[in-house]
Amino acid sequence: MTDSPNSEAAGPFDIREFTRTAQGNFRADLDLTSYETHPLDAETLELVRYLSRLEAATMEHLRNLLVTATHKDARVTAFLVTWAFEKFWMADALDAVLGAHGLDRTRNVDEGPPRTGADEAIQRSGPIRRAIAAVGLGAPIVATHMTLGLVDEWILRAAYDHLRATTDSPALRDTIGRIQIIKQRHEAFFADETEWRLSDSKRAVRQTRAALATAAWPIGGVERAAADRDRFEAFVFSGSDGSARADDIGRRVASLPGMDARIGQTTAKKLTP
Repeated sequence: MTDSPNSEAAGPFDIREFTRTAQGNFRADLDLTSYETHPLDAETLELVRYLSRLEAATMEHLRNLLVTATHKDARVTAFLVTWAFEKFWMADALDAVLGAHGLDRTRNVDEGPPRTGADEAIQRSGPIRRAIAAVGLGAPIVATHMTLGLVDEWILRAAYDHLRATTDSPALRDTIGRIQIIKQRHEAFFADETEWRLSDSKRAVRQTRAALATAAWPIGGVERAAADRDRFEAFVFSGSDGSARADDIGRRVASLPGMDARIGQTTAKKLTP
Protein backbone atom coordinates (compact mmCIF):
# COMPACT_ATOMS: atom_id res chain seq x y z
CA MET A 1 0.00 0.00 0.00
CA THR A 2 2.13 2.82 -1.29
CA ASP A 3 -0.27 5.38 -2.69
CA SER A 4 -1.60 6.99 0.49
CA PRO A 5 -0.04 9.77 2.55
CA ASN A 6 2.44 8.72 5.20
CA SER A 7 0.62 7.22 8.18
CA GLU A 8 3.50 6.53 10.53
CA ALA A 9 3.27 8.13 13.95
CA ALA A 10 6.00 10.65 14.73
CA GLY A 11 5.97 9.70 18.41
CA PRO A 12 3.58 8.81 21.23
CA PHE A 13 0.07 9.71 20.15
CA ASP A 14 -1.05 13.05 21.60
CA ILE A 15 -4.68 12.44 22.54
CA ARG A 16 -5.21 15.99 23.79
CA GLU A 17 -4.01 17.45 20.51
CA PHE A 18 -6.21 15.02 18.61
CA THR A 19 -9.36 15.96 20.50
CA ARG A 20 -8.49 19.66 20.33
CA THR A 21 -7.98 19.66 16.56
CA ALA A 22 -10.74 17.26 15.50
CA GLN A 23 -11.89 17.72 11.91
CA GLY A 24 -15.50 18.78 11.56
CA ASN A 25 -17.58 19.62 8.52
CA PHE A 26 -15.42 20.21 5.45
CA ARG A 27 -18.04 20.20 2.68
CA ALA A 28 -17.22 23.81 1.87
CA ASP A 29 -13.67 22.76 0.95
CA LEU A 30 -14.78 20.17 -1.63
CA ASP A 31 -14.87 20.74 -5.36
CA LEU A 32 -18.43 19.60 -6.08
CA THR A 33 -19.24 21.76 -9.09
CA SER A 34 -16.79 19.90 -11.34
CA TYR A 35 -19.08 16.86 -11.25
CA GLU A 36 -21.60 18.84 -13.31
CA THR A 37 -19.34 18.49 -16.36
CA HIS A 38 -17.29 15.46 -15.30
CA PRO A 39 -19.62 13.12 -13.38
CA LEU A 40 -18.46 9.86 -11.84
CA ASP A 41 -19.53 6.58 -13.39
CA ALA A 42 -22.17 4.42 -11.72
CA GLU A 43 -19.69 1.85 -10.34
CA THR A 44 -17.58 4.53 -8.69
CA LEU A 45 -20.67 6.12 -7.16
CA GLU A 46 -21.67 2.76 -5.68
CA LEU A 47 -18.23 2.44 -4.10
CA VAL A 48 -18.43 5.97 -2.74
CA ARG A 49 -21.80 5.13 -1.20
CA TYR A 50 -20.43 1.95 0.38
CA LEU A 51 -17.47 3.82 1.86
CA SER A 52 -19.92 6.37 3.23
CA ARG A 53 -21.88 3.58 4.90
CA LEU A 54 -18.71 2.17 6.45
CA GLU A 55 -17.54 5.54 7.77
CA ALA A 56 -21.01 6.20 9.19
CA ALA A 57 -21.23 2.82 10.94
CA THR A 58 -19.37 4.01 14.04
CA MET A 59 -22.38 3.99 16.36
CA GLU A 60 -23.08 0.34 15.51
CA HIS A 61 -19.46 -0.41 16.38
CA LEU A 62 -19.23 1.79 19.47
CA ARG A 63 -22.30 0.24 21.09
CA ASN A 64 -20.46 -3.09 21.06
CA LEU A 65 -17.16 -1.67 22.32
CA LEU A 66 -18.49 0.49 25.11
CA VAL A 67 -20.34 -2.32 26.91
CA THR A 68 -16.96 -3.93 27.61
CA ALA A 69 -13.88 -2.96 29.64
CA THR A 70 -12.88 -0.65 26.80
CA HIS A 71 -15.20 2.06 28.14
CA LYS A 72 -13.22 2.16 31.41
CA ASP A 73 -10.08 3.37 29.64
CA ALA A 74 -10.35 7.17 29.60
CA ARG A 75 -7.68 7.62 26.93
CA VAL A 76 -9.30 5.12 24.57
CA THR A 77 -12.78 6.50 25.20
CA ALA A 78 -11.60 10.05 24.48
CA PHE A 79 -10.13 8.84 21.21
CA LEU A 80 -13.21 6.86 20.19
CA VAL A 81 -15.59 9.77 20.77
CA THR A 82 -13.44 12.05 18.60
CA TRP A 83 -12.84 9.28 16.06
CA ALA A 84 -16.60 8.81 15.68
CA PHE A 85 -17.04 12.57 15.24
CA GLU A 86 -14.45 12.70 12.46
CA LYS A 87 -15.83 9.62 10.73
CA PHE A 88 -19.30 11.20 10.72
CA TRP A 89 -17.95 14.15 8.76
CA MET A 90 -15.97 11.92 6.42
CA ALA A 91 -19.21 10.09 5.62
CA ASP A 92 -20.87 13.47 5.14
CA ALA A 93 -18.19 14.49 2.62
CA LEU A 94 -18.77 11.30 0.64
CA ASP A 95 -22.50 11.97 0.78
CA ALA A 96 -21.79 15.41 -0.65
CA VAL A 97 -20.19 13.75 -3.67
CA LEU A 98 -23.33 11.66 -4.12
CA GLY A 99 -25.52 14.73 -3.70
CA ALA A 100 -23.58 16.52 -6.43
CA HIS A 101 -24.80 13.76 -8.75
CA GLY A 102 -28.42 14.23 -7.69
CA LEU A 103 -28.40 11.12 -5.48
CA ASP A 104 -30.02 10.77 -2.05
CA ARG A 105 -28.05 10.78 1.19
CA THR A 106 -26.83 7.31 2.05
CA ARG A 107 -28.95 7.04 5.19
CA ASN A 108 -32.06 7.55 3.04
CA VAL A 109 -31.25 4.71 0.65
CA ASP A 110 -32.41 1.21 1.59
CA GLU A 111 -29.89 -1.62 1.63
CA GLY A 112 -30.31 -5.16 0.41
CA PRO A 113 -30.04 -8.27 2.59
CA PRO A 114 -26.69 -8.86 4.34
CA ARG A 115 -24.56 -11.99 4.26
CA THR A 116 -25.52 -14.85 6.55
CA GLY A 117 -22.24 -16.69 7.14
CA ALA A 118 -20.94 -18.09 10.42
CA ASP A 119 -18.58 -15.16 11.06
CA GLU A 120 -21.40 -12.71 10.37
CA ALA A 121 -23.61 -14.45 12.94
CA ILE A 122 -20.88 -14.08 15.57
CA GLN A 123 -20.40 -10.39 14.80
CA ARG A 124 -24.16 -9.75 15.05
CA SER A 125 -24.35 -10.97 18.65
CA GLY A 126 -25.31 -7.46 19.79
CA PRO A 127 -24.34 -5.34 22.82
CA ILE A 128 -26.15 -7.35 25.50
CA ARG A 129 -24.55 -10.66 24.55
CA ARG A 130 -21.21 -8.93 24.07
CA ALA A 131 -21.43 -7.37 27.53
CA ILE A 132 -22.09 -10.77 29.09
CA ALA A 133 -19.32 -12.43 27.10
CA ALA A 134 -16.88 -9.65 27.99
CA VAL A 135 -17.27 -10.16 31.74
CA GLY A 136 -14.65 -12.88 31.78
CA LEU A 137 -12.34 -11.21 29.28
CA GLY A 138 -11.34 -8.20 31.37
CA ALA A 139 -8.98 -5.42 30.36
CA PRO A 140 -7.15 -7.43 27.66
CA ILE A 141 -10.20 -7.01 25.43
CA VAL A 142 -9.09 -3.41 24.87
CA ALA A 143 -6.08 -4.75 22.96
CA THR A 144 -8.42 -6.79 20.79
CA HIS A 145 -10.55 -3.77 19.97
CA MET A 146 -7.47 -1.71 19.12
CA THR A 147 -6.09 -4.44 16.87
CA LEU A 148 -9.37 -4.85 15.02
CA GLY A 149 -9.50 -1.08 14.57
CA LEU A 150 -5.97 -1.07 13.17
CA VAL A 151 -6.66 -3.85 10.67
CA ASP A 152 -9.83 -2.07 9.59
CA GLU A 153 -7.83 1.09 8.95
CA TRP A 154 -5.43 -0.90 6.77
CA ILE A 155 -8.34 -2.31 4.79
CA LEU A 156 -9.97 1.07 4.23
CA ARG A 157 -6.61 2.59 3.35
CA ALA A 158 -6.21 -0.04 0.64
CA ALA A 159 -9.69 0.80 -0.66
CA TYR A 160 -9.14 4.56 -0.71
CA ASP A 161 -5.69 4.12 -2.25
CA HIS A 162 -7.06 2.00 -5.07
CA LEU A 163 -10.02 4.27 -5.73
CA ARG A 164 -7.77 7.31 -5.74
CA ALA A 165 -5.35 5.62 -8.15
CA THR A 166 -8.02 4.44 -10.58
CA THR A 167 -10.44 7.37 -10.79
CA ASP A 168 -9.94 9.97 -13.51
CA SER A 169 -11.70 12.61 -11.40
CA PRO A 170 -9.36 15.21 -9.83
CA ALA A 171 -12.23 16.28 -7.56
CA LEU A 172 -12.69 12.78 -6.16
CA ARG A 173 -8.95 12.33 -5.76
CA ASP A 174 -8.80 15.54 -3.75
CA THR A 175 -11.71 14.44 -1.54
CA ILE A 176 -10.10 11.07 -0.90
CA GLY A 177 -6.80 12.75 -0.12
CA ARG A 178 -8.51 14.95 2.45
CA ILE A 179 -10.14 11.92 4.05
CA GLN A 180 -6.85 10.03 4.13
CA ILE A 181 -5.12 12.88 5.94
CA ILE A 182 -7.78 12.66 8.65
CA LYS A 183 -7.48 8.89 8.83
CA GLN A 184 -3.71 9.02 9.31
CA ARG A 185 -4.21 9.93 12.96
CA HIS A 186 -6.77 7.18 13.45
CA GLU A 187 -4.33 4.58 12.18
CA ALA A 188 -1.51 6.04 14.27
CA PHE A 189 -3.53 5.75 17.48
CA PHE A 190 -4.65 2.19 16.81
CA ALA A 191 -1.07 1.24 15.92
CA ASP A 192 0.37 2.70 19.14
CA GLU A 193 -2.25 1.05 21.33
CA THR A 194 -2.06 -2.30 19.55
CA GLU A 195 1.72 -2.51 19.79
CA TRP A 196 2.07 -1.95 23.52
CA ARG A 197 -1.08 -3.76 24.60
CA LEU A 198 -0.26 -6.95 22.72
CA SER A 199 3.35 -6.78 23.91
CA ASP A 200 2.17 -6.35 27.49
CA SER A 201 -0.28 -9.25 27.83
CA LYS A 202 -0.35 -12.88 26.71
CA ARG A 203 -4.07 -12.94 27.49
CA ALA A 204 -4.55 -10.04 25.11
CA VAL A 205 -2.70 -11.96 22.41
CA ARG A 206 -4.87 -15.06 22.89
CA GLN A 207 -8.10 -13.06 22.83
CA THR A 208 -7.00 -11.08 19.79
CA ARG A 209 -6.00 -14.17 17.84
CA ALA A 210 -9.42 -15.67 18.54
CA ALA A 211 -11.17 -12.46 17.48
CA LEU A 212 -9.21 -12.24 14.23
CA ALA A 213 -10.13 -15.83 13.42
CA THR A 214 -13.85 -14.97 13.40
CA ALA A 215 -13.68 -11.34 12.25
CA ALA A 216 -15.79 -10.14 9.32
CA TRP A 217 -14.27 -7.31 7.32
CA PRO A 218 -14.49 -4.40 7.04
CA ILE A 219 -15.87 -3.39 10.44
CA GLY A 220 -19.53 -2.55 9.95
CA GLY A 221 -19.71 -4.73 6.86
CA VAL A 222 -21.85 -7.40 8.53
CA GLU A 223 -24.82 -5.02 8.50
CA ARG A 224 -24.24 -3.94 4.91
CA ALA A 225 -25.85 -5.50 1.86
CA ALA A 226 -24.18 -8.65 0.59
CA ALA A 227 -24.11 -7.25 -2.95
CA ASP A 228 -22.28 -4.13 -1.75
CA ARG A 229 -19.70 -6.19 0.14
CA ASP A 230 -19.18 -8.34 -2.95
CA ARG A 231 -18.61 -5.21 -5.05
CA PHE A 232 -16.18 -3.76 -2.51
CA GLU A 233 -14.15 -6.97 -2.26
CA ALA A 234 -14.03 -7.37 -6.03
CA PHE A 235 -12.85 -3.79 -6.51
CA VAL A 236 -10.18 -3.79 -3.81
CA PHE A 237 -9.02 -7.39 -3.51
CA SER A 238 -9.73 -9.28 -6.75
CA GLY A 239 -7.12 -10.21 -9.35
CA SER A 240 -3.39 -10.43 -8.82
CA ASP A 241 -3.08 -6.82 -7.66
CA GLY A 242 -5.97 -7.23 -5.24
CA SER A 243 -4.51 -10.44 -3.85
CA ALA A 244 -1.24 -8.59 -3.32
CA ARG A 245 -3.09 -5.92 -1.33
CA ALA A 246 -4.76 -8.59 0.81
CA ASP A 247 -1.46 -10.39 1.33
CA ASP A 248 0.19 -7.13 2.38
CA ILE A 249 -2.45 -6.65 5.06
CA GLY A 250 -1.99 -10.27 6.12
CA ARG A 251 1.75 -9.71 6.53
CA ARG A 252 1.09 -6.63 8.62
CA VAL A 253 -1.19 -8.66 10.88
CA ALA A 254 1.43 -11.41 11.14
CA SER A 255 4.05 -8.86 12.23
CA LEU A 256 2.04 -7.66 15.22
CA PRO A 257 3.19 -8.83 18.68
CA GLY A 258 2.02 -12.40 19.32
CA MET A 259 0.62 -12.91 15.83
CA ASP A 260 2.09 -15.17 13.15
CA ALA A 261 1.86 -16.14 9.48
CA ARG A 262 -1.14 -18.39 10.07
CA ILE A 263 -3.34 -15.66 11.53
CA GLY A 264 -2.07 -13.26 8.88
CA GLN A 265 -3.03 -15.68 6.11
CA THR A 266 -6.44 -16.18 7.70
CA THR A 267 -7.02 -12.43 7.61
CA ALA A 268 -5.88 -12.13 4.00
CA LYS A 269 -8.13 -15.00 2.94
CA LYS A 270 -11.15 -13.28 4.48
CA LEU A 271 -10.53 -10.23 2.29
CA THR A 272 -10.34 -11.88 -1.11
CA PRO A 273 -13.55 -12.63 -3.05
